[in-house]
Amino acid sequence: MKTKSSHHKSENRFRFLTFAERLANVNIDVIHRIDRTGSLSEEVETYFYEGLQKWKDLNATENFGTFLREVNGLCQSFPQLVHHQNAVVQALKAHLQVPNSLALQPLLDLVVQLARDLQADFYPHFPEFFSIVTGLLQTQDTDQLEWAFCCLAYLYKYLWKPLIRDIQNVYSMYSTLLAHKKEHIKNFAAESFAFLMRKVPDHSALFDWMFTDLEQNPDKRDGLGRLLFQMCRGVRMQFHSCAGRVLPIMLEKLGPRTKVGPPLPWADVSHSLCQMVQWVGDHMLKEHCPVVWDSL
Repeated sequence: MKTKSSHHKSENRFRFLTFAERLANVNIDVIHRIDRTGSLSEEVETYFYEGLQKWKDLNATENFGTFLREVNGLCQSFPQLVHHQNAVVQALKAHLQVPNSLALQPLLDLVVQLARDLQADFYPHFPEFFSIVTGLLQTQDTDQLEWAFCCLAYLYKYLWKPLIRDIQNVYSMYSTLLAHKKEHIKNFAAESFAFLMRKVPDHSALFDWMFTDLEQNPDKRDGLGRLLFQMCRGVRMQFHSCAGRVLPIMLEKLGPRTKVGPPLPWADVSHSLCQMVQWVGDHMLKEHCPVVWDSL
């Protein structure tokens, strides 16, 4: 019996990148980015229009062709795209919900390109797109899962400022994934939201709100523990630089406390923090754990 060559084995080795690694691999060339604040000519192309032209060549399906005919004349310049943004948004939402569409990959990419163009003006549309994209996670198609995850990852990257300003509403929407029955969806939920949590200015208030939510939603306890771990997790089995700052705040929530603050469901808080510690023990090197002891 023939055995595979070492070269062939090497070619077949792969691993899934974490959320942080995917973000690190995104190349955003801000130097050559179109200046939206300066004077714009009608000939300036948008990220969305550039994406349309790319996918017109790469996806020749009837599904994408129908979408292309609807929006192609609405987005060739930035002023034109702003004027027609509602029509473009409605077209994207409608076509993303076409059953068994063969155009999901380009459509999800174009959601991101529209967010890049509109930036903060895109945020009012975020909840509906979030609902549609997370609906696409209910599949065994790994390509579709990858496209949906990448779409969400890019949206968090480009919209993180308005997202953290509305963090409670965003968490209410997003935390349902922390109780999902599929482990890979819970993992992605924890990894992606952890990126946003690190940027929140008041972590004490955020943790109070998240722990209080457990009283009505105890099925999120394990997922929240995973989320807190991902927030503190860095690269190469080390802690993130925020860990020394946020770990003492987390542990303070074990209660009972003497400081002013809302009453928390202590048993649920303890459960989530125990889950976090378990994840730390499973995924961190012991030589990097002094940050934990210093927080006690």
